[in-house]
This record gives sequence, structure tokens and C-alpha cells, in this order.
Amino acid sequence: MTRKIHQFDNSIRVYDDHLMPAQRLRYKIRNVHEADEEDLFIQIISSLPENGCFVNIGAAIGYYAILAKKLSPQLCVHAVEPLQSFRACLNENILLNRLSEKDFIIHPCAVGATDGRVSFLEKGYESQLLVKRDNESVFHRFATNIKSHVKTVLGSLGVKRFAAGSGRKSETDSVTLETLYKQVGQQVDVMSMDVQGLELDILSSGEGVLERADVKTFIIGTHGKAIHQKCINILKSKGYTIEFDEEDTRHQPDGIIVASKGVLRLAS
Repeated sequence: MTRKIHQFDNSIRVYDDHLMPAQRLRYKIRNVHEADEEDLFIQIISSLPENGCFVNIGAAIGYYAILAKKLSPQLCVHAVEPLQSFRACLNENILLNRLSEKDFIIHPCAVGATDGRVSFLEKGYESQLLVKRDNESVFHRFATNIKSHVKTVLGSLGVKRFAAGSGRKSETDSVTLETLYKQVGQQVDVMSMDVQGLELDILSSGEGVLERADVKTFIIGTHGKAIHQKCINILKSKGYTIEFDEEDTRHQPDGIIVASKGVLRLAS
């Protein structure tokens, strides 16, 4: 049986069975993955030197990693994704777009507050990160396709763990931002994050990275008002210039921050 393929207006193709119903509905409004972020992303990636470095934390099915490689074929692209199910989708979509797995460096790990091991229940976009709190396993419901839930619940509570429901349990390494930077092994021109509320954990785990400007530019999808503002505060305290700041986007479930140090990526 032939699998259905969804082609975006920018010619990126993904298998349709990788998508959620809410995403398909969103794409009918504008046929790109995240309409508010797309133009920013293209402008930023297009400004990089040919031999630049892009790190995509929370690569999921690979949309931004693939788009970056299409925009700049010589770019070194690192895709960080802890879920085996998403990595399988990523690899499928790489081949679907006539690229090679050798064009990407894939990191099968999570990024968080500490180095160690973490457990998930894998259920696509509603996967669960299992955490211990007061010696009990705790699940925080996170519906990625419901904007009001993301903004209200995660933002007001500062919740950093997401989703509930059935799924396949898996375990993977978790590394700090400092450790990830060492694994990448070179100056990072742009790092994007879509980490479902773990933004503060990641930024706080890489104080040295921020101080040294090992990452020149961050593109961060934020989940909740409190998290959004705290990310801005951390970045400003480390000398980053906030080039774009939109807490409540119109066409996608995340807020957006673009912050740079030593360079400016966006036209004024």
C-alpha cells in the first residue's frame, strides 16, 4: 500500500501518517509547519556561512533539520531527538527529501538540567516524560495541539513534563547544554529548541555556553508566559540581544524568541 505524502509549499515532504489532525488543519491556513516561525527561520539560516553549524533540539520528524539542509546544503546539521519513534520518522523523511542520513548528525538523547538517564512513554506528539517527585511517578498532561492548554496550564504552573496516556516505555541518555555543546564540538551558529516546557532547564544547564557565546543565536519555542519571560531574562543576563519576542503567536501553539550574541541575524 502506497503511503500518503504531505508536501509543504517550500517543497519539504513528510509522510502524512507522521502528522496530527490538528497539524493538517493548520496547514490548510498556510501550508508550512509553523507559519509564525517559518519566515524568521529562513532568514536566519540563509544568513549563515556555508560551513556553519545548526543544532535542532527536539527535532521530532525532522522538518526544521531538513529545511535547514535544503536552504544551505553545506551546513553542518545536528538533530537532537530522544524518542526512537520520532527518530524513525526523521530518517524516513530525510530519505523522502532525497537527502542522506550522512547529511545529518543525529543525537539520540534528551537535553535537560543534568546528565543522566530519563524514561519516556512514547506516544508521538503526546509522549510522556516520566519523572520522580516526592518518591512517586508523576505525569503532567500536555496536549500539544491545544494552544490554550499549553499557554494556561504549563505557563501558570511552570510545568516542565508533558502528556499522559498509553505508550511504549523507553529510556535514553539526558545531557546538559554544556555536554551537548562538547558533543557537537564546534561553534554553534544557530540552535533551535522545541522542548515542550524544558526551555529553562536547558538554558540553566549551559551557563558557560551562554557566557562564552558558544551558541551565537537561539530560536526558542516557548510554552507559557512565565517560561517565555524567564527565558528572556536568562538570555539578557548573559549578554544576548533579543531580536524577536512574540509570546502569543497567531498560527502555532508556541511563543517565539530569537536571541543573538555578537551578531544580528534579523533585518531591522
